[in-house]
Amino acid sequence: MTTSLLVWGLSLGGSRAHAASASTTASTTAATATATALGNGSVTDSNISYVGRWDVSSGTAAVPNWTGGYLQTAFTGTTVKVKARDAVNFYASVDGGADVFYAGVRGTVSLTPQPLPQGNHTLRISYRSGDTVFQGLVLDSGAGTTTPQVPSKLIEFVGDSITAGALTDRLALDSYGWKTGEQLGMRHTQIARSGYCLVGKDGCTGLATQFFKIGSTGDQNWDFSRYQASAVVINLGTNDIGHGVTGAEFQTAYTNLLRDIRAKYPNAALFALQTLKKRYVTETKAAVSARTGAGDARVTYVDTTGWLTDGTDYEDGNGHPNESGHTKFANRLAPVISAKLAAATPGAATKAGAAGKAAAAAPGDPGDPNIKFYGRWDTRSSATAYTPYWAGAYFRTGFTGRTVKLKQRNAIDLWASIDGGPATFFDEAKGTVNLTPTPLSAGNHTLQVNYQVVAGSYHGDAVFQGLTLDSGATTFTPSTPKKLIEFVGDSITVGTTTSQNARTAYGWLIGERLGADHTQIAQGGAALVDTADDRMSLEQQFTKLNPNAATPDWDFSRYQANAVVINLGTNDVGRGVTSAQFQAAYSSLLRKVRAAYPNAWIFALETFRGRFVPETQAAVTAAVNSGDAKVSFVDTTGWLAADELSDSVHPNDKGHRTITDRLAPIISAKLG
Repeated sequence: MTTSLLVWGLSLGGSRAHAASASTTASTTAATATATALGNGSVTDSNISYVGRWDVSSGTAAVPNWTGGYLQTAFTGTTVKVKARDAVNFYASVDGGADVFYAGVRGTVSLTPQPLPQGNHTLRISYRSGDTVFQGLVLDSGAGTTTPQVPSKLIEFVGDSITAGALTDRLALDSYGWKTGEQLGMRHTQIARSGYCLVGKDGCTGLATQFFKIGSTGDQNWDFSRYQASAVVINLGTNDIGHGVTGAEFQTAYTNLLRDIRAKYPNAALFALQTLKKRYVTETKAAVSARTGAGDARVTYVDTTGWLTDGTDYEDGNGHPNESGHTKFANRLAPVISAKLAAATPGAATKAGAAGKAAAAAPGDPGDPNIKFYGRWDTRSSATAYTPYWAGAYFRTGFTGRTVKLKQRNAIDLWASIDGGPATFFDEAKGTVNLTPTPLSAGNHTLQVNYQVVAGSYHGDAVFQGLTLDSGATTFTPSTPKKLIEFVGDSITVGTTTSQNARTAYGWLIGERLGADHTQIAQGGAALVDTADDRMSLEQQFTKLNPNAATPDWDFSRYQANAVVINLGTNDVGRGVTSAQFQAAYSSLLRKVRAAYPNAWIFALETFRGRFVPETQAAVTAAVNSGDAKVSFVDTTGWLAADELSDSVHPNDKGHRTITDRLAPIISAKLG
């Protein structure tokens, strides 16, 4: 049996547990029920994780582009088969075992000729050649897929035949990119193809432009919102020498590639490798220097001198490493990457130290990697107590066993919903809070926790100190939406004067309706423009962890929003803010949002009271004219009636539902 548990924190009064209304839990019930259901193994099954640049647009056939693309999932039952359209060569690993090669197979291919023990299993498939089209899985009757545990970080390798693993026995699987990713415990992609150059010239395809495409050929752009790389390794220049590329052309193209990759991956560490044949070394170094000189501190030149030995580590005289050479290369490269990624993580001395800390967290501890935090949580000041900031932050996890308890430091009001059922209110709960006074049926469960806010400030002690599970029980990574929407605003975005504040605000409701995760970067009384009256300015505080503190900055690598909705200007009236100040501040905020989320669609809402409308429109127009095509002004004229306001400013529950009805389709249309 599969069960789920949903928990909320609230700061409203009350003396006993009671059920929330069905209307406020319907969307949560549906979302949780969906999240806990077994997948059917189809191409669109959300429990199948595609790593690399896959085209899944047809819905019935998933095609991996470039080299080294793979898929991962988990499944129940004792057997699994994969459907192939036509003859194909691929590798499959079941339960983390060796990659078994299937040559020239087609149709429905059994990956378990010997049935597995009954239970939970994992599967990874990577395609080599032939008709590389995934058409789904066939599982036992009654069985299904479950969400796989996949690494949170991803490393991308950009290069030519060397990066693709040419001339090795298993090609991509024997390449230094694949080996480095596996060694670091990261997902990995190889944007590489034999014969490719950096500069497109004299018949050689240039990765300076093709890198940004979905495939190694063709003009279709890749959607970089599909994933964010934590690191990018570039190994280019070996082939340019034979196509008449000058030093100046190479340096300019390399500098531009580093700049353009940074625009797509704003938080990634970039590594420019010296080619094994030491071609264009001076130009590569100069490109790195140009970028660091421009303020990009996360670009590193890597000197590979002496990494491999001629005669023993190569397949040929053209610079292609053999399997042993690729392993040596990975052994030298992995520590370089690890050190840079660890240095970029506050409080982490080394990659090994950070990994050890994560491994040491017991199931249910705040640092348990199976607990996924959404919104801006302080997870670094203390290993034993995590604190949410801004409105509507929550976390989600899966767990086994029959009971779960929530550890709270001091009094806080909680909502708990089990299996997507009615939310139950726990008033002024503290210490170890039993969320399952009636034990659940044995099986898998899911848990979501949210500490509610009043007027944008947490009331009570909103500090998560962990979960208490049954003896022998554990946590697992829950199924999560693939998109996230961030809502930026004031008390209206917080949901002030509604029945449950953030939970009944339009931001939360839209996220639930669209099946997306959601954050509310909002606080009661907030304005856009920073003035001398101490009213919080979101133009200033948007980039911060805490709305009420100047430091620290928020680490935007923690998540990437697919859409950002801005609703600001209501509180700027009456504070001496001029038209020019408002427009300049709005333009500045749009630039900050774009820098944080390079692929997000940004929606600038007309305030519901119609304040600073021309200035908001002008800021959007300026952004579009400067080349940002993913910014929209949203005209909200006539959206709310008098009976949909609790006062002259704040929408009531009905008003927030009306906003949701009007705004959700607009966002959905842009996100597809």
